[in-house]
Amino acid sequence: MLHVHCGDSSAESLRKSGVPGEVIVWSDPLIQGPVLRDLSDTEWYAKRSKAISESTRGALAATTVRERLKKQDAALARFREHEEVVLWFDACLFDQTILIRQLDWFSRQDLGRTKLSLLTLGEFPSLGRFKGLGELMPSQLASVMPERHEVTAGEFELAKEAWAAFCSPDPTNIEKFLEKDSSAIPYLAPALRRHIEQFPSVRNGLSRLENEILEVIDAGHMKLVEIFVWMDHKEEQPFFGDTFLWSFIDGLASAKSPLLYVDGPDRLPLWNPPKKLDPWSVFITETGCDVLAGKKDAIQLNGINRWLGGVHLRGREAQWRWDESGKKLVKTNARKADSAA
Repeated sequence: MLHVHCGDSSAESLRKSGVPGEVIVWSDPLIQGPVLRDLSDTEWYAKRSKAISESTRGALAATTVRERLKKQDAALARFREHEEVVLWFDACLFDQTILIRQLDWFSRQDLGRTKLSLLTLGEFPSLGRFKGLGELMPSQLASVMPERHEVTAGEFELAKEAWAAFCSPDPTNIEKFLEKDSSAIPYLAPALRRHIEQFPSVRNGLSRLENEILEVIDAGHMKLVEIFVWMDHKEEQPFFGDTFLWSFIDGLASAKSPLLYVDGPDRLPLWNPPKKLDPWSVFITETGCDVLAGKKDAIQLNGINRWLGGVHLRGREAQWRWDESGKKLVKTNARKADSAA
């Protein structure tokens, strides 16, 4: 039996659970950087490793990332050595994007005699608010094994459509996908809705996550751990880790017109953060207050250079924005990319 997890924490717990089989981690963060279809393996590794390395300001070398991506793909490609493969996922955006990628990939493989099973969790009876597989103890992970089921043809088709929409340069393909019944993969629709909320708002040019960061800090929460806890409470299904959140704070603080000010011994640690984060405090700037209130637009001030799935937002006006009141994406008259991006 082969178990595929999205995170090291849950994978390690499963190894200690007594559940038989090999456990591997496939954790390419598809919510960051370009995610494009029809690339060769070489092109995929190059684009993904560059984006992930840049998200850590180079603290994690692109060559190191590339080797990690290749290693996890090689481990997955050995699936035929096992009688059964179990894909483990929770309900968050991070996991659900990897889920549709994995099902799309497996749909194009000859499974032979290998059974492909799926186990997705959005709740756990003894936990009031379930935030993911990483919360579960080894015995708790073992207890949910009977809930797995063999992947159906309908789930394969649904995942393939969702993956194509996620990778598309036209994000309205995601909205079109959301109009159909996707209940066969129960947590997919909420995750994809959360994804399109990461597009810059028509109100102020910030994503939902960025707006939430400013709201939390404006409310007086200045320490990194405190910020993380409050951000966690703002999300229905938290999908980010600490360094992912720090990278957004760092981006808001290092912009040409900073929306945040970070007081600390250095810029925020974006890879292997120290155990003690007390030396850093984060404050909202006057410009940040104006943007949060909708008086100024973050993209017009600082430009944007961000990938969301297959969509590259670049320049002083993003081609696509999220209309919070209308709950839909709108196309703007984007100007050409410039040095502000």
